[in-house]
Amino acid sequence: MSFNTEQVPHQQLRSIIAEKTNRVVFWIGSGLSVPASLPTWPQLKHLLIDHLRDKASNLDPQGAGRLNAAADKADRESDNWVAFQILKENLGKSSFNSTVRTALLPAPTSQSPEVYKYIWKVGAAGVLNLNLDRLATKALNEVKPSNVATEFSGRTVAQYTHSLKSPRPFIANLHGTTENVSSWVLTKSDLKSLLNCEDYQTFICSCLTTTITVFIGISADDIAVKYHLERLVNLDIDIGSHYWITNRNDLSTDRWAEDAGIQIIRYGEHGEILEFFEDILRFKPEDEPSPPPVMLTKRHTVDSSSPAVLLQLEADEIRKTLNTKAQGILELDSAESYKIYEEFSAAYDHAIYRAWYTSTTPPENKLLGFTLVEEVARGAFGRVYRAKSSNGDQVAIKVLLEEVRREPKLLKSFRRGVRSMRFLAAQNVEGMVAYHEASEIPAFVVMDWVEGLTLAEAQATQQINNWESILKIGREMTDIICRAHAIPERVLHRDIRPSNIMLSGFYGAPDEWHVVVLDFDLSWHRGAFEQSVIHGPSRGYLAPEQIQATQGASTRHAAVDSFGVGMTLYFMIAGTDPLPAEHRHKHWEKRVQDAALGRSTIWKSLPFRYTRLILNSTHDRQSDRWDMSQIRDEIKRLSDAFLCPKEVVSAELLAEEIAARTGRNYMWSDDQMSAIFRVTSGLEIRLEGDESARMLLANLNWNSHGRHGWKRVDKWMPRARDECVRVLKNVGWKIKVDNTRPRQSIVIVAELKVEKATQEIASHSEAITKIIEVFDFD
Repeated sequence: MSFNTEQVPHQQLRSIIAEKTNRVVFWIGSGLSVPASLPTWPQLKHLLIDHLRDKASNLDPQGAGRLNAAADKADRESDNWVAFQILKENLGKSSFNSTVRTALLPAPTSQSPEVYKYIWKVGAAGVLNLNLDRLATKALNEVKPSNVATEFSGRTVAQYTHSLKSPRPFIANLHGTTENVSSWVLTKSDLKSLLNCEDYQTFICSCLTTTITVFIGISADDIAVKYHLERLVNLDIDIGSHYWITNRNDLSTDRWAEDAGIQIIRYGEHGEILEFFEDILRFKPEDEPSPPPVMLTKRHTVDSSSPAVLLQLEADEIRKTLNTKAQGILELDSAESYKIYEEFSAAYDHAIYRAWYTSTTPPENKLLGFTLVEEVARGAFGRVYRAKSSNGDQVAIKVLLEEVRREPKLLKSFRRGVRSMRFLAAQNVEGMVAYHEASEIPAFVVMDWVEGLTLAEAQATQQINNWESILKIGREMTDIICRAHAIPERVLHRDIRPSNIMLSGFYGAPDEWHVVVLDFDLSWHRGAFEQSVIHGPSRGYLAPEQIQATQGASTRHAAVDSFGVGMTLYFMIAGTDPLPAEHRHKHWEKRVQDAALGRSTIWKSLPFRYTRLILNSTHDRQSDRWDMSQIRDEIKRLSDAFLCPKEVVSAELLAEEIAARTGRNYMWSDDQMSAIFRVTSGLEIRLEGDESARMLLANLNWNSHGRHGWKRVDKWMPRARDECVRVLKNVGWKIKVDNTRPRQSIVIVAELKVEKATQEIASHSEAITKIIEVFDFD
């Protein structure tokens, strides 16, 4: 047999992963570790039963009888949590722990199973791991050796909730790791204690409500998983769609999964799981076929008229008649009806041309129930009017140019945009301008009138000139885009730029204004370049694959929005539109950093991290760009650090902030999450943030390369080393390694808890500055 790729849930998940519209987390169980010669949970249970019987054979009849009875009871018990509780109580803690450890001994030396590698190859944002073996960590190191994950156990999740907002992957070893017995969750009492932990519930709830979770190698109806799903359902919390990869096909499983909000993807033989992943990796998303013509939601009652008679009517009566005829043709929504519609368009061509005429001068200012009051913007793609609805509400109407109907690309773009906005309106996506109505004869869209100004206008008048405003816009803009990506229809924007970002209430409520995003999927089409529903040069905001077809890249991909967001973030600090293909220029990084450094901030590392955020969002190759959730989460982290520096708990954020406050040049390593200083004497200082250990590490390393004058080295090095140790200890660093070999090397490693670093950032920065100064000789 081969894996059935035609399953609808599989195709949905495949598209989500390929388009990168949602963060995907894998919740994994013991079934994945079998290829590494590790036991499944039932197999581990029988190993423990055998050990218990063996132990009984060495006891007196009374003791043997009691232990054998316990072994029989555990063997009959269908609930493995209860069985393990029985086995631990009767084996004793030492024997129980030893048996479990022995069973997992092959893990460190075995090959990582292919499924673990595939999980990281498809771009998992994180792993919820029920296994003790840490093969998920090993596989990540093999597939992406430069990608350092934040790793923690289920009992310590309270200290790692910030990892859900990090652009880096996380590995939550929910039931512990082999090395740390105190972290194990293997018995009924262990599980009860963990499930009753409020912090643990909050962490799992956050995962299930903010990501797409894929269960694999696990029984999703196991109480360890089932508890959380049913709890959220009972609380009437919408957790969206999640997926369970399983070979179970009984009706009761199917019904339980439906009730819990899980879609089942079935396989037959275990080898089909690899085929499941291979199909995901092969899949490349493509734009959908041209959407159907746009029909008014309101039907007008008019007499049927021939083209010649119709031309004698007023423009608005012509529109009503044409739209009513179009609705009648398109009700069947079939290929045949679309063909008839094209014939109708040709037959009534002159009348359709008349229907397109718009004016703000009465009585010609009527447009299918709306009154055009004022033209407020004009672009190469259309005009924007301030208008009034029949009940007197103020609305915005965007009327596309008449030639749009003769340009298939433009017409497709318009239809696609209207469909996208209807999806967003139906899902009540907060932050998009409210959509009311649309028509194709003439092509126009009616939306709420937003009092405020565009980001382009705000920047032109120098009203976005501080980090607080920049970060607020970035945070709200990315939130809106991510919400659009997350709805079932997965709406992409594909035309993100300053003129499509509105600052609602900017003048009326200076402290309460908020971001509204316009024109989802409405303005863009391949080759559009300067054409837009509103106005302005836009080519610099379009991703490379939007301008020219690129092998391996798709315009139906969230990374298209990543590029537009990255360039919009650049616009806010540079004050100018990016040039076409500016991200390819050799001085691009310097331009971005110079612009970021042009605004002062008390969080000194903010300009450097903001620079890297833009660079990561605007990579030329689509697959290298950060996805929208990574961009959103990084902006939120930077905004929180800027607004509440005393509440920062991320080790890497603190490490770079301490480095930035020294005022010295440093190099940041994303791979190692560390700031690196190189001093003239040859000393290297590496300030590293260890998220998993919740520690900052200071590594000082000096090695002789035979180029020093020994008289000078002998004079300065011992004093510098002593002063370095003294300075670190004085501000609370704990010296872990202090290894000096005269005239050969100095190695000092110190560590500091995150909590101490947060409270005294300035003191620790001064300490690093002092160390640099004492070693700054040649």
